[in-house]
Amino acid sequence: MEKLEIEPFLQTPEINFDPQSGNMTLSGKSYPADAIDFYRPIIEWSRRYSERPAENTELVCEIEYLNSASQKQLVELILAFKPIHTGGGKFVVVWKFEEGDDDIQSVGELIEHELELPFRYEEI
Repeated sequence: MEKLEIEPFLQTPEINFDPQSGNMTLSGKSYPADAIDFYRPIIEWSRRYSERPAENTELVCEIEYLNSASQKQLVELILAFKPIHTGGGKFVVVWKFEEGDDDIQSVGELIEHELELPFRYEEI
């Protein structure tokens, strides 16, 4: 399986998913004109990866800003990794947010509660 790398653009985050190491990073701002269209191939890649994951998978989300459409797609993206956790594999979401950014922290807590997956929070 090939790495998934997408350069950041004005309204889209940087994606760097490495299937060999299990290190997945999504960072930046996310408010694309069509969130479904932007996230679809990322979600599909993640579902395929989850069928044969690395020993440890860590999804690092370092979001500066996201709109509601992106938030919904981010939930779908994280959900694509849930089979790793439910199958007994090692999976964690590392939710990074700027110091004092209660809004982004709250989004992470909401997603964690909704999906019942392990999250680790890091203030940066």
